[in-house]
Amino acid sequence: MDDNTSGTTMEVDLSQTANLLMWNRRIFNVMGLWPPDINDRLFFFLFGFLTVHCCLEYAQLFQYIDQFDYVITNLSESSPLTMVLVKLGVYRINAKRLCRVLDDIIDDYKVDRYKTREERLAFLKYNEISKRFIKFAIPAMCFAATIFYFKPLTGLMRSKSGTENSSRVYVLPYQTRTFFEITETRTYISIYAVEGLILPVLTCGYTGTDCFMITLILHVCSQFSILALRMKNITTNSRDFHSEFSQLIVKHLRLIRIAKSLDDVFNILLLPQLLGTPIILCLGAYNLLHSPGSLEQGMKLLVFVLFSLCMLFVLFGYCYIGECLINESTSFSSSLYNSQWYNIPPNHAKLLIICMCQVQQPLRLTAGRFYVFSLEKFTDIIKTSMAYLSLLRTFI
Repeated sequence: MDDNTSGTTMEVDLSQTANLLMWNRRIFNVMGLWPPDINDRLFFFLFGFLTVHCCLEYAQLFQYIDQFDYVITNLSESSPLTMVLVKLGVYRINAKRLCRVLDDIIDDYKVDRYKTREERLAFLKYNEISKRFIKFAIPAMCFAATIFYFKPLTGLMRSKSGTENSSRVYVLPYQTRTFFEITETRTYISIYAVEGLILPVLTCGYTGTDCFMITLILHVCSQFSILALRMKNITTNSRDFHSEFSQLIVKHLRLIRIAKSLDDVFNILLLPQLLGTPIILCLGAYNLLHSPGSLEQGMKLLVFVLFSLCMLFVLFGYCYIGECLINESTSFSSSLYNSQWYNIPPNHAKLLIICMCQVQQPLRLTAGRFYVFSLEKFTDIIKTSMAYLSLLRTFI
């Protein structure tokens, strides 16, 4: 009775994992970037808006290039938006390839694909991790971006000289160049409202793209885990040995193809992320440490802490899924060597040798094809950020 109940519950949970792809689809639809259903009008509108916004931020940067503190503040804002621009461009260029990957894995979400409770648990384990990442990353980034957007309202009508009769200064949420002086409240409200488009672009463009990548990589990890279980349970004296063994080889080659295809797409995307994250954390911390104490300083502290946590969480996600991919591909290679390979018929031994050759080197998630993401690398990136900050404070 308990076993039946447990099996039924597992099937219900497994059928609900398709919601994971639905969550990713809703996030990507905000940008018009869901691979099977690209909305070019929406995408190019938001991409063009973000491009113009970044250009205006860099125009403001060059205008005050001789003011070091302003340069630090501007770069701490413009760098994440530039990274979003790169991410969106990479995803759009590789939309067809990602669409083929989705078509390839969509059948993996069917209940009848998994024969045992262990296989279902392995599948659910990694899908649950993806869900938790989305549940935390999207709201946290949205909250941080919203707080940053409304931060200027804490000193909306600050006086230039500190007196009540002096002219008012209208502060925009981002360091953009307007090419004209804002002297009217109506103009200020209009520009402020237009810049509000950055909120969904930053949330879905920065974190949403990462959620999709993590979902796909962890799905490959779950399939490797299931493949290792099947290789462990296969018996050479079974009547269906030929078909089962052939299916394992085909599925293994399929997973290798998917993993390499994803790395081809994401290694370009992860390179600027890898190079930019330590610099952004360093600039943000420096800007915070050298700001005067005030209500605005408290808001800066809150925004910096929230945004830093989001960036570190996303970075940890990269390193974690990279570690999972290495471990699961290595685990499958161990299952091959621990199988009854000595009893395999000669006509199947060649297929086994092909698999063993393929697993000599674990699959990896890379940045620029040279930097391998793993949990060990996560601490190295944090140390690099602190080293940059220490060097900046020493020489400035």
